[in-house]
This record gives sequence, C-alpha cells and structure tokens, in this order.
Amino acid sequence: MSNLFWFNCLAVIGLVIAVITIYKKRHITEISTFIVFYIFATSLTWLGEFFVLGLFDSYAYKPGIFTDPWAENLAAHLILNSFFWPGVALLVVAYSLGYGWMLLISLAFVSIEFLFVKYGLYEHHWWKYYMTAVSVFVYLVLVKIWFVKMTQIRGRSSRAVIFYFVAFVIIHLPIPLLLLFGKQYYNAGLVENTVRSSIIFILVYQLVETFILTFFVCILSKWYWKLVPFSIAFAGQSLLAYRDILIFQDNWNLVYTILIYAICVAACILIEKYVLLPLRQRFG
Repeated sequence: MSNLFWFNCLAVIGLVIAVITIYKKRHITEISTFIVFYIFATSLTWLGEFFVLGLFDSYAYKPGIFTDPWAENLAAHLILNSFFWPGVALLVVAYSLGYGWMLLISLAFVSIEFLFVKYGLYEHHWWKYYMTAVSVFVYLVLVKIWFVKMTQIRGRSSRAVIFYFVAFVIIHLPIPLLLLFGKQYYNAGLVENTVRSSIIFILVYQLVETFILTFFVCILSKWYWKLVPFSIAFAGQSLLAYRDILIFQDNWNLVYTILIYAICVAACILIEKYVLLPLRQRFG
C-alpha cells in the first residue's frame, strides 16, 4: 500500500472520532460550538507545525504524492492536522478526559510516529520522540481549557481570541490548496524552496490580516466596519499581484483569488454573527 494510504487512515480515524463524539455528546452544547472548537483546535495544530516544521525544518513527511519535499510536507500537514489532531482533541474535551488519558493519548501518538519512521513515512531531522509526547500533552491541556471558555465563560475577550483562531483557518485554508494544485504561489524569496517560501510569507501575512479582521468584525459593532476586511483583502492581494509577488499559473487569475477571499471573509462574518454568541445574548 502507498504511504498516502496510511496518512489517510489517520485522517479518517480523526474524522470518525469527531463525528461520533459530536453525535454522542450533542446534549452538552450546541453542535455549532463543537464545530467551532474543531476549527479552533485545527488552528492550534497548524500554527504549532508552522513553527517547528515550516520555520525550523524539524522533520519531514513522506506521503508519496509530490516530488517536491515541501509540497509533501504541506500535503501531509493538511491531512493530519486538519483531521487527526482536532478529532482527538474533540474526544478529550467532550468526554472531559483527565491527565491520565491525555498521557496515554500522547504515548499513542508517539507509537504511531515510531511506526511511521520505521516504515519510511516520516523522518526526524532534529526532532525527538519525547518532543511529540510533550507537544501532544500540552496541546490537549490547552484545548481543554479553551473548551471551557467556549461553553461556560465565553466573555468578550475570550470570544475574540477564539474567533481569531477560527477565522485564521478559514482565511488561510484556500492558500495551501491553491499552492498544491499549482494555481498560484508567492514569489517572496524568503528561502530557496518556493512552496516553503510561499507558506512562510502568506501565513505571517494572514496572521496580521486575521487580527485586522477580528478587530473590525468581532470588536467593533457597527455593520459598516465589517466592509473593511473585504477592502483590505482585495487591496492586499491586488498589490501583491501588481508587485509580482503573487504569481498565477494554469489559467488562474486575481479575480478567482479575490472571489475565494470574499467567500472566506463572508463566512467569518456569519460565524461571528450567528455562532458562539456571548452567553448573555444566547440565553437572554
């Protein structure tokens, strides 16, 4: 069987865990809150792996899809960190699993990692097995803390933080997909590899962009402020294209990119308006 099969198996396991958990525990909070938490948990894994892998080249994935090693890393990153990690996180918070269970789950992750290394699906550069165990345990502790904030506290500041991480996933998701499908890339020249350079550049760019979006959508209350993120997104991508930083391929163009951006920003606005409402507003 191909390497990709085993990566997909983990993704399916994570997705099945998430679906069953939401169904079984749908009485403890709204399904929409579970979904928002899932996206929030995904955001933490994306950002964590950006630092350890994207910036510091700590290890390498080998799903066997692309010849470019950083396209390989990006594809496997999306598969695992968008399904397996957040699925397990959802299980932990929904069933209120304690530190003992978190430790066992951390060891299970290390066991999977060991098998992936043994059979050539993954390789360490400077990364160590104990780092995975520590990372998983800390991740599960963090998501459990923030799940409480989502379901029991949900004050203005915590809601803004949650919205920021959720919005980041929504805004960022199309970019690596367009990159992997050969539609566009960012000619930033930060490192030698184009895929890696593109992701480093646009992820940092979108972290700042998402902060601006959060301020105008989640902090300011007037409806007309919600138009600002659209303008910033359109102007920003247009300027990058004009400066030959944003490069299009395979009949893709700026209009398509801006249209996707508009859909993503609109989705963020709808989530802010209808999902994860302040508790007083929800029950009032």
